[in-house]
Amino acid sequence: MSKVKVAIVGIGGRGSWLVGAVAKRADVEIVALCDRIVKRAEYMAQKCQLASARIFTDIHDLLASVDCDAVMVTTSDAHHCEVVLPALKAGKFVFCEKPLEISLKACRDIIAADRKAGGKTFVGFNLRYAPVYAKVKEVIDSGRLGKLLTIQADEFYDGGRTYFRRWNRFRSEGGGLWITKASHDFDLLAWFAGAKPVEVYAAAEKTYYVPRPGAAMQCRDCQFEATCPDRAPREAAPLVKIREEAGGEPHDLCLFNAPSDTFDHGIATVTFEGDILATYTCNVVAGFSDRRIRVAGTKAAVEGSLSGKTLTLRQRDPSASTEIPIDVDLAISHGGADGDVQDSFFRFVRGAGEPKCRPQDAFTPVCLGLAATLSGDTHRAVSMARYRL
Repeated sequence: MSKVKVAIVGIGGRGSWLVGAVAKRADVEIVALCDRIVKRAEYMAQKCQLASARIFTDIHDLLASVDCDAVMVTTSDAHHCEVVLPALKAGKFVFCEKPLEISLKACRDIIAADRKAGGKTFVGFNLRYAPVYAKVKEVIDSGRLGKLLTIQADEFYDGGRTYFRRWNRFRSEGGGLWITKASHDFDLLAWFAGAKPVEVYAAAEKTYYVPRPGAAMQCRDCQFEATCPDRAPREAAPLVKIREEAGGEPHDLCLFNAPSDTFDHGIATVTFEGDILATYTCNVVAGFSDRRIRVAGTKAAVEGSLSGKTLTLRQRDPSASTEIPIDVDLAISHGGADGDVQDSFFRFVRGAGEPKCRPQDAFTPVCLGLAATLSGDTHRAVSMARYRL
């Protein structure tokens, strides 16, 4: 079987991880790397021993110069469209990291281009591939819960503190945390509900990552560095150092004093058709990381967490409740999902499978994120009628 030839565009944090993971696959050849900072692409090519991979800073030059089967897009969220559209026009299969994009227009443009190309886009909502969530979906679809009533999803992420020194802190680059982070969970809510969202109400605040008197703009200059639990490492990681040298922001920006226009904790309530009510909690201040899920219907409820290896199925008769084991390797990132999502994409490229999430599916979580942002800003419920395709 011939190898799938791929180009990877966007060699930041997620992109560099993807390069390392794909480079280990025997069934795939990385033929090109592309990043606006050329040294980042060169660094990863050398690190992963990709001697034959060509290096580019522009997607159009790449597509005109390299024969590839697929393009994997891991740029920052606001730049997906400018890579996905030319890749589809060139007839390539596309892996688009979540979210699909951050605006309605960009999402609609991708959906239209994908349809014109014959459906070649795979959206990387990897939590659909996490064994715990795949099992929850299986239980829902089996009818064991009865008619769905409520869905509760909670995320606590201590690594989220770094958002406040990265591009994710700006709505212009990531759409705010309701999109750049919460799109994962909004996608799960819609997937589990199996119904269209009707209304969103959200409350969000930035209470912890606010300016601190006496703190410097960079950790290296700060009087509180020695005792601050949120301080950055003294030495920047190699790719981050390359970004700094290219004129990017310093790696040790103060989480509190750096400007940002997103929140650090929020709760969204979504009403779906069929009287299904869902809530999602996002907390990036907590000192631990986990995602938790509970779905309840008229017959039973199922609950679990991304860090666990079992689900609990709770019957209305407590004596009939059971534990459902989950086959998962928790050493694999995103709750065991990241290996499976790659496998699924490359099967899709070979014509041997279908994506769990296509662009039209990925449109919904972006719309929910936009509605949650508007609701949080205005302190009013937002109708989803304005967010139809």
